[in-house]
Amino acid sequence: MKNIMFIILGSLLFSSVAFADTVAVTTQVKFIAPAHATSSTATYAFTPSTPISFAVAGKTCTWVSSSSPYGSGGGHGCNYSITVDSAGNIIDAKSNGQGCTASGAPMIKLCK
Repeated sequence: MKNIMFIILGSLLFSSVAFADTVAVTTQVKFIAPAHATSSTATYAFTPSTPISFAVAGKTCTWVSSSSPYGSGGGHGCNYSITVDSAGNIIDAKSNGQGCTASGAPMIKLCK
């Protein structure tokens, strides 16, 4: 019985996909009438092979991924989050560092 449990556990562990990078985009919404503010977040996790590039708020953001030679290549993963406010501005950009695009203004500047 222990061998069967070990085989099942092993197959579950080795069959799962390992994602190294993530991008989370939070969108803020401001209702005028009735007055209310809310937000939603979409997150995408993936195994990197090229720089991270996506379109949001009418701009294309291109950030460093953790895949070599584009980023740290050290297996740390690049985990990013940004917020798009109700006016369509990209704000509150964060990364976990470790060879990834730096948080704040550097991330926003790379969205053109």
